[in-house]
Amino acid sequence: MIGSGPAGAAIAERLYEAHPSVSIAIIEQGPFLLDRHFYDSGGTIQDRDKFLSDHLHCPWDGDLRDGGALLPAVGGRGIVGGSQLHRFYETDFSLWDNGEWRFTEADLLPYFTEAENRLLGPIRCVGTSQDYAFLHLARFHARHPPSASTSVVQGGPNLGFPHRSSVERIRTLMTRDALSRTPRVSLIADTTVVRLLTSKVNPARISRARCASSSRPDAESFDIHGDTFIVAASPVESARLVLNSELDFVKSNQSAIGHYLAEHIYCRGYLDVSKSPELNLGPINIFIPPLSAALKDRFQIEIRSIRRPADRSQILRLTGSAAMDPNWDNRVEIAPGRVDRHGTPMASTILKASSPDEERTKTMLDVLHEVASSLGGKWSSRPLLLPRGASYHEAGTLRIALSENESAADADSRLLGASNLFVGDGAAFPSIGVANPILTLTAMGYRLADRLVELARA
Repeated sequence: MIGSGPAGAAIAERLYEAHPSVSIAIIEQGPFLLDRHFYDSGGTIQDRDKFLSDHLHCPWDGDLRDGGALLPAVGGRGIVGGSQLHRFYETDFSLWDNGEWRFTEADLLPYFTEAENRLLGPIRCVGTSQDYAFLHLARFHARHPPSASTSVVQGGPNLGFPHRSSVERIRTLMTRDALSRTPRVSLIADTTVVRLLTSKVNPARISRARCASSSRPDAESFDIHGDTFIVAASPVESARLVLNSELDFVKSNQSAIGHYLAEHIYCRGYLDVSKSPELNLGPINIFIPPLSAALKDRFQIEIRSIRRPADRSQILRLTGSAAMDPNWDNRVEIAPGRVDRHGTPMASTILKASSPDEERTKTMLDVLHEVASSLGGKWSSRPLLLPRGASYHEAGTLRIALSENESAADADSRLLGASNLFVGDGAAFPSIGVANPILTLTAMGYRLADRLVELARA
């Protein structure tokens, strides 16, 4: 398993628990940073933003340079993200002609249910302010965020979002494994996979991963051997690894490897409601789902309260998240002449908004202003587009699309032309949709784990 973020953790977890004959090695370029989910560490929204700015790094160039980044840690972005975990909206599985999925929400239903049981925490806010905001946003079909079925929070969003993160799950898995008589999982941290190498007798089969120390570029490289390899290092880094490995089956086919890069178009504003007594009587955490199935309405809005201790003002943070159209020209490619500390060519990202993307963004900004008007208050910072990549929700590049001509992987998540190399992260998404992707990443991870065992038994 190359990468230990939410997707990689889900696959490893499922393999370990449901298929006891499988042994797993997880390769992660970052060291441990936290023992638990960030929001369980007493962090506020402001603390999280500072944590991200302190620890994120950007290993690629191009259009995602300003906003896109990785968290070099066991668990990755899953440590700090996911305040609202939504399923992929059913409409988004088939809405885009060139972004249709090979399976539906119904196909993922049992995996979605399991993911929610494992991941969702008690994040539903209750109280006077929540009820007031909910009532005044009724015309937008506002909803409470997804939460565990028995959960009610006392205190609200500034006191934490106790979702279970991927780092917690890996540590739990490793602790259980260490106590067993036949350990089956190993975590190889502070290690970067720089290249995948094929078998001499079978050029379609990966035999080993060439690795280097993440923190010591002068250290000797080493190989890790395996029967099955799963790339789950992020859509950008997973595509870079496949492209850099100079695999015969990548050279020889005209698949979509590296193409159809997408992310969520993010915009954010801050509304001062300090002079609205009804909105100062408790926490607020609400979301507005897509207004319709029309492409122009494929966005959602989150409204969350922030209390600033310095001046005791009550602020609502309004965040809009819109889908991007699947676009062949949006892609990851190898940056000419640029290498990382290990001498490996770096990735360059090309990500341009389409005309429908721009129309969708305009509609989203208009609705943000309508929401603000419904709640009252005054903008302390008007809604602005965040830099490309700021959602940290990249998708595509190694996609499983309905049409094989537009796919990089098949319905089993296996790279076209390969026999034992699979896609385990958001790179497999044929479209980005609207929702926070962690639940869908987890559900797809569970599905892939089960399918890997079925394939091995065939």
